[in-house]
Amino acid sequence: MSFISTIVKWHEKLFQNDLFTQKATSLTVTFAIILGIIATYMNFQARQINWQLWEQNKEEFFFEDTPLFTTMDAGYFLGIAGYLKSGKTMDEYQALRAFPINQTRAQSIDSSEQSAPLLSKLIAYFSKDASPKELLTVGNKMLPYTAAITAVAIFIAFGATGYWMEGSVAAAGGGLSIAYYWRSAIGRIDTDQLNLGMMYFMFAMILYAGKTRDVKLGVFFTIVAGLTAHLFMSWYGKSELILMATIALCWLLIVIVRDWRRIVGFTLLFFFISGVEIINPFNSIYIQKEITHDNFIFSNVISTVTEASKFPLSEKLIRMTGSVYVSIICITGVLIWAAKHPILAIAYAPLAGFAMFSAIIGNRALFYSAPFFWFGGAFLAVLITRLTIHFFSFKLEKFKQIISISASAIVCAALLIFVWFNGPVNKLAKPSIPVPIMKAMAEITSLADKDNSVLASWWDYGYASMLMNGLPTFTDPGYHGRNTNYFIADALLSNNQVYTADTLRFLARGGMSSLGEKVENRTALTKIMIAERNNPSPVVYLMLTNQMTDWMPSISKIGRWDIDLGIPIIARGHGPGQRLGYSFLNCADTEILGIIKCNNSVINLNEGKIDGNSVLNLVAEAQGGQLIGSKRFQQNQLNMFQIMRDRDRKSTRVAILHRDLFFSSYNQMFHLGRFDPKIFKLVYDGYPDVKIFKLMPVSN
Repeated sequence: MSFISTIVKWHEKLFQNDLFTQKATSLTVTFAIILGIIATYMNFQARQINWQLWEQNKEEFFFEDTPLFTTMDAGYFLGIAGYLKSGKTMDEYQALRAFPINQTRAQSIDSSEQSAPLLSKLIAYFSKDASPKELLTVGNKMLPYTAAITAVAIFIAFGATGYWMEGSVAAAGGGLSIAYYWRSAIGRIDTDQLNLGMMYFMFAMILYAGKTRDVKLGVFFTIVAGLTAHLFMSWYGKSELILMATIALCWLLIVIVRDWRRIVGFTLLFFFISGVEIINPFNSIYIQKEITHDNFIFSNVISTVTEASKFPLSEKLIRMTGSVYVSIICITGVLIWAAKHPILAIAYAPLAGFAMFSAIIGNRALFYSAPFFWFGGAFLAVLITRLTIHFFSFKLEKFKQIISISASAIVCAALLIFVWFNGPVNKLAKPSIPVPIMKAMAEITSLADKDNSVLASWWDYGYASMLMNGLPTFTDPGYHGRNTNYFIADALLSNNQVYTADTLRFLARGGMSSLGEKVENRTALTKIMIAERNNPSPVVYLMLTNQMTDWMPSISKIGRWDIDLGIPIIARGHGPGQRLGYSFLNCADTEILGIIKCNNSVINLNEGKIDGNSVLNLVAEAQGGQLIGSKRFQQNQLNMFQIMRDRDRKSTRVAILHRDLFFSSYNQMFHLGRFDPKIFKLVYDGYPDVKIFKLMPVSN
């Protein structure tokens, strides 16, 4: 205890003086409010400018008069909002997902009327009708306002620590950081638009509850913090974040209040009001390598999701502040602030520490730390300003405080200007799903029988498809933990279209859940699928898109998998970790017919040679999604050279691909137009963007 007391006295002597502490005055409050309003307006206006740019480029960002979105999850919240607006329930919407399992459950149990996401309720409330156009318009126009609310919440969070002016920079910088801006710009209809604000406001109330000496005020702030947490759970539903706040509250009460009754009482009060559930964080899909089901081991789909990908440290720093050097300065400021306020720093550690969590759960949590980075930069800049004034204004002792406050405000204002001009304002994120594919999804309604049909495609399209046509789907972005994605990928990559059809029918009848007993191995499962080929099943519509060409490495990672052993299936000639994909080339004709130059290599299409080496198995040329010619060279080679032109020959793409991918059902049906009409019927041809096939009934 003597040692601790010595440390405390040393800390107070070092930091508790005018050099590090600036008293709050009416002038400080005035400047802080002005700067806070500016930071809030910056966040609002950035999204408004974003919306204006969308309207100026309607051909890319609108489907007819319907604005699009930049996150696949948008369709989920919008779809539920549409059901609520139509007088339907959350359960009825959920029945469309994971077909036919959820439909069977909906019929076998009473409706649980599970609560819809708060975002969906808000969109439904403000929408005039349940049309995708109205829902998407409302969802997009909410974003400037939620960005402003987030800025205010961040401002309050750092103001609670006593640094209001610096908090304005944190609000502006955090809200306009690349890490958060792309998760809250126009089109990003997702919970992230308020996750940041709710998290920071909750911690602000936790701080007030934990440091106040007045019991009544402590109870008040604890209740406000608990209600904020409860609202946060309705909005996002991640108990882990609320548990972090609970620990922070307990810490503050232990080291500041030191009254066991308040420690226990306030912590329990917050915990019960929040409605949080006890969870095991180690069960998160983000840290699981494989997914087991009965005797099989499936690849974890989450490993192919962009948000879960790992970035190098330099990229993380750039996403925070736009520059590695600026980030280093900001980190320095955070460390100095933490040294001055170790108790507050520990309480707020989760907010600053999300940047480190990204090493485990990917980049999706990175944006939580962005405001803290900018706060550190502002704190350091203001500290240097005050120290400079202290050492050079000894003759102006009477006006030192006014000069110091004014100069600090000017520095923060300059940082706001820096944030604005160095931020991503005026930059646009492309829609997650291009207009032609959205159009195809909308037109499926006129092709399919809603009562007995299901759409099969890659999981990214699940939510959007349900929004545009109301058809059930096998999978969507919310079902990463299911094995359905493996079977779809396996079907797409198969070189046997009969097997592809058998797999899709197997899924339509319930997939693994339809099996009466456990299957010993993959071979036995395939035999069951073949044996049930003639069994009745819903009509399957298979949607293939050009986007899936770019996603093929991810599809390959999931589908090329030995579910008996839980290991990847490596294609012949490939090394460990190498996936199937289209290697696109930049090519130009030469003066010699049949000789082209691609990526600085000379390719002889007459002899199947690259730079004089006989490495090509075959050259194929397609136009408008139909094979128009091919030439075979070395049968034992693995490299296929594929030329893909649109119908008008205005656009040409050239790729080298592995033989296994070339003969896959996806490549043959989509790019080359080669399919068995007895098995598949082409019902929508929007090549080069999308094709939709109807799986034909089995003929006896």
